[in-house]
Amino acid sequence: MLALLAALATVPLWAPPDNVTTSDGTFMVAAAVPPGVPVVRVGALVVVVLLAALTLWRGRRVVALFAVPAVALSWVWVRTEGGGSYTVAMVGTDAPPAFTSPWFAVSAALTALVVLTWTLAVIGIVGRRRGPSAERP
Repeated sequence: MLALLAALATVPLWAPPDNVTTSDGTFMVAAAVPPGVPVVRVGALVVVVLLAALTLWRGRRVVALFAVPAVALSWVWVRTEGGGSYTVAMVGTDAPPAFTSPWFAVSAALTALVVLTWTLAVIGIVGRRRGPSAERP
């Protein structure tokens, strides 16, 4: 179930918005993404989706492999200040509240994905340390 949630949490991260015009005419432009972040983010998202499918197919044996995207996505999270370092330039009246910002979904999804991948990695590592007899069929 957690692997499926992790795969679904990748959806807002595939193409974060570059710019948005709100209903009141405020034009918001995304900040420049730090070097290396797009490549690492997309690579980690592909790995999360593949591992989620593999987990559904093979069971708990592969869950420890979620440590790889967990480390990569944690790096992305730190480099983008929690996934929310996108709204820097605004032209117009007032900025919208944070919860209505189009980049809020990106920040929330990245934070959820970091937590989910680390949770899955820890579950997998603990299961491996207990040995094969501790795994359920």
